[in-house]
Amino acid sequence: MQNNRNPLIFVVEDNPVYNDVVGGILKTNKFNNLRSFKSPEECLKSIHLKPDIIVLNYAYSGFTGLDLMRKIHETQPEVIFIFLSGQNDVETAVRIIRHGAFDYVVKNEKAPARLISAINQAISTDRKAKVKRGLRIGGVMIFVIILILLIILFSLSIFSDQFRLF
Repeated sequence: MQNNRNPLIFVVEDNPVYNDVVGGILKTNKFNNLRSFKSPEECLKSIHLKPDIIVLNYAYSGFTGLDLMRKIHETQPEVIFIFLSGQNDVETAVRIIRHGAFDYVVKNEKAPARLISAINQAISTDRKAKVKRGLRIGGVMIFVIILILLIILFSLSIFSDQFRLF
């Protein structure tokens, strides 16, 4: 995620009213860096903006949210996908999660709170992953530096024995 404090969020929702509702909910919760799209094709035209999170529906005419997620993951695997769908089917949700979605939220009265919670979790999880990656890289760098120092010290001890005059 490029910006944990103000992630770029794409909302892909073909129902204009629900699209506005989702945008309003996100803005109310201080997620102001938004782009709204009414179709997966529109979203793909702006994918060069490199969104951090994409909130999308499962079913569109002729295209599924799963198709969109797969297509975007080909070039941008770091994008986080949160499905917001009217389909209350456990098998569909499990299949989508298995294919790499971060969460699957069913459209109902609890959806706004669940969506905000999922976005906050995604941000937190991404932040933790970056810290963990940084610690891992730091540990490897310390190991490499210690190894180089040992090689230098060992080399100096060998060469210093060869050049002793007394």
